Amino acid sequence: MPDRPIHVDESASVGDFARYPGCRLTITCALCGWSKGYNPERILARLRQLKAGGHATRIAEVARRVGWNCPGCGRVKWKAGFCYPASLRETDARRIAARYRN
Repeated sequence: MPDRPIHVDESASVGDFARYPGCRLTITCALCGWSKGYNPERILARLRQLKAGGHATRIAEVARRVGWNCPGCGRVKWKAGFCYPASLRETDARRIAARYRN
C-alpha cells in the first residue's frame, strides 16, 4: 500500500506538519517519481543546527537544499511535500494529535 500524499500549496512551511498528525515530509524526484519520507521534527532540528531555517521555512526551500542525485534516475530535480505513511492507522493519528494538543 503506497503512502497517501497530503496536498498542500507552495506557501506551506515545514512547521505545518503539526496540522497533519503522523505525517512525513517527503522528498520526491520530479523527473522519475522516486521518493523518501523523513520525520519533519528531524528536518527542523537539522535546519536549526545548520542555522538555515526553522518552522517558517517553506518546504520548497527544503527541496532546493537537497544536494544529492536521485538514486532512481541520477538527476537532480526535487520537490517536497507531506504524506501519511501507509502503516498509519486512524487510531494512531488520533493518539498523536492528542499528544500535540496536550
